[in-house]
Amino acid sequence: MKTTANHMMGMEGTVQEIISSEKTTVYMVNFTTADGQEAVNHKWLTEEELAPLE
Repeated sequence: MKTTANHMMGMEGTVQEIISSEKTTVYMVNFTTADGQEAVNHKWLTEEELAPLE
């Protein structure tokens, strides 16, 4: 199956295989990496991947 996702460069039109899935809440987030790069609408983070700011 080819993906229509285009939120990451080079992803659209590539062949994907779903190996597993789980029901959970996912989030789209904006953040700045440690080296100063901006990530906007990064998809999809699960609750387990999020941590509070220190």
